[in-house]
Amino acid sequence: VEGDQKVGDMLAPLFDAMDRHRGAILDPILFHHGRLRDPGQPNIVVDFRSEGLAAARTFVAALSPLFQATSLPPLRSSATQAISWRLAGLVALADWLGSNTDWFPYERPDWPLADYLEQVARPRARHAIAAAGLAPARPSLTGGFQALTGLPVSVAPTAAQAWAETVAIVDGAGLYVIEDAMGSGKTEAALVLAHRLLQAGRAEGIFVALPTMATANALFSRLAVIYRRMFDATSQPTLALAHSAATLHEGFRQALKVDLRNDRGYGNDSAEATATAQCTQWIADDRRRTFFADVGVGTVDQALMAVLPATHAAMRQLGLSRRVLIVDEAHAYDSYMGEELATLVEFQTALGGSTIVLSATLPATIKAKLVDSFQKGRTARQNPPVLSLNSTAYPLATAVGAAADETPVRLRADLARTIAVHRIDGPAAALDRIIAHVATGAAVVHIRNTVDDAMEAVAELRARGVDAMLFHARFALGDRLAIEQEITRLFGRNSTPEVRKSRVLVATQVVEQSLDLDFDAMLTDLAPIDLMIQRAGRLWRHRRESRPMAAPVLEVVSPEPIDAPTKDWVGAMFPRAQWVYRNHAILWLSARELFTRGAVRMPDDMRELIEAVYGDNAEERLPPSLARYWEQAEGKNKAAAGIAAMNVLKFHKGYRSANVHAWSDDLDIPARLSEPTTIFRLARWDGGVLRPWSNDPDDRRAWRLSEVSVRSAQASARAPASPAEAAAAVLEATWRQRHDQAVVLPLTDGQCVSTLVDGRDRNLRVNYDNRTGLTFNSAKV
Repeated sequence: VEGDQKVGDMLAPLFDAMDRHRGAILDPILFHHGRLRDPGQPNIVVDFRSEGLAAARTFVAALSPLFQATSLPPLRSSATQAISWRLAGLVALADWLGSNTDWFPYERPDWPLADYLEQVARPRARHAIAAAGLAPARPSLTGGFQALTGLPVSVAPTAAQAWAETVAIVDGAGLYVIEDAMGSGKTEAALVLAHRLLQAGRAEGIFVALPTMATANALFSRLAVIYRRMFDATSQPTLALAHSAATLHEGFRQALKVDLRNDRGYGNDSAEATATAQCTQWIADDRRRTFFADVGVGTVDQALMAVLPATHAAMRQLGLSRRVLIVDEAHAYDSYMGEELATLVEFQTALGGSTIVLSATLPATIKAKLVDSFQKGRTARQNPPVLSLNSTAYPLATAVGAAADETPVRLRADLARTIAVHRIDGPAAALDRIIAHVATGAAVVHIRNTVDDAMEAVAELRARGVDAMLFHARFALGDRLAIEQEITRLFGRNSTPEVRKSRVLVATQVVEQSLDLDFDAMLTDLAPIDLMIQRAGRLWRHRRESRPMAAPVLEVVSPEPIDAPTKDWVGAMFPRAQWVYRNHAILWLSARELFTRGAVRMPDDMRELIEAVYGDNAEERLPPSLARYWEQAEGKNKAAAGIAAMNVLKFHKGYRSANVHAWSDDLDIPARLSEPTTIFRLARWDGGVLRPWSNDPDDRRAWRLSEVSVRSAQASARAPASPAEAAAAVLEATWRQRHDQAVVLPLTDGQCVSTLVDGRDRNLRVNYDNRTGLTFNSAKV
């Protein structure tokens, strides 16, 4: 009793100090896996049984002298939220490291604690941190555009890159926004600025978030060449790729040096993974490892997981907060993801991290929302003072701290140009234009807004003697990667006049922003103005000695934007594509601006074009027949933003169960609000064995390379009584153990046909080949 009283006296100051903010300390420690405390049980301590309290007291009494522990000082109310989020991430990280039996094998139980700490725990902890790649690499002392790119001094930085070299770094966390044209070197400018933040001790690494896997793959390959220049020559910096198919990227596979293992859970509970399994899985699975790499590249979804109620959210926050977060193509996200992105900026700022935002076509409303979120994080207030953004210049660089400093920058000289805009009256006329361009030897792209329209265009061109290539998202991943490589060879920066001559590519939106392609002629279905600008960025993108055309022309397949269009203004010309961009009012405004101007001047028209379509007074110029599309879209956008606002974590509420109603495994929670999709894995069926469509020595990789993603309304399952049903069921049972819901799609050898079930439970016949992709027959079976 006397001993217990002494321990109680020792613990009293600790719990007294935590009395008001006990949850901010204990919740992150006891519930760091995202399974939070029931809010109906506010007093954690009294929930322990007597033997648990006795063990806790004994433990604290033994450890306090070892760490020279003192009671906690009173916490400032404004600091409790940040402490709770940081502590949750830190405890999860420590638990991940400490529970790994490779780094911390079990020891005999009779070690004196002091000896164990000094002779075993601390040396192994140092080794674990080094082995996990958690010790930050030292930044290089030299910096700037030339030092990081390796280009000679004769290649001068752009104005935006020069701004990144010289702009004053704001006190504390900062928000930096670079608005510049496509192909202007915004990424290099961001890296120059991020490196300066590393040198100033404001961060330990960099994470670049991009809109698609293709853009992430492309940047990873670029950074693999230059990222070491950011760090001291004696350091060994890490570079990682983060998205769901990152292990299919050959460059990342070569960089990945960890052992992938499927450890069993505690006892027979497969859902309760061991800490070692989580550690090994986490460090090998790029999506979570990346946030502690010195340089990480991934899809924005992976960064957004830091502000969703996912089990590893706090660990992601911890990693990101010590990195410069670079968000590329910030205009490319819908209302749901826009709300998530704004929340991510608030968390990043509140936890001390800086953010760099890049965009070629950023509407003023989105920029203002990001600045407001930055202010919330910086001031710890939900209604912070508004920072004025006044400049309408383009290009523009903005540094935001306690105030906003907007700096107009010049466009790179070779990007300043005028692109003529011509209207093409329908898809048939577009095919005639393609035939005419081919006769001149031009390299042509035809962008259609649906896969079926693209397939139809290719079939008609081939029937007329033009061997057009086809590229869309309904190819098996392995075939898609091969097509990307071939397209880059034919139309990329280094393509020669001989290989480009009279080549035709018909593609969907997959060519808008992921690949560095350059075409002599472009025909495109009408799309919202920001996407039209992105598409135009692939027209005459690179300098060439000669072109088969006198000047760049953007040929837009579109109905005429007359003053009084009918309500089926879009649907009459595009019966399929009318469902892709459902706000036909935005399409009308975009067409009106393009065809009234007759040309797009870079950079003079960029800001005006975006604000004419997305600005505050755009709705006032709509014809009455299309106003309902605007109203419906606005309602959906507000609903999506509202759903996101309910789903995201709330920084000001701290790491508590009251923050959100439920937390999920981070492999199961989506970052995008989109139509349900079904992942099919194509399999060759010879009557006895199912083999992946794509060949690879690694069986798991071969199956991933065989994937095709389809809207579940279009196809949701394999048809009943499939001849390969038994073999498919065995494969799927193994996948389900890994949270993998993919469906086997058997294709008969030779014919490559199969039967699926659509969203209405009707059977439909499909076939596949590597030139056309997955084709749905119109007739149901």
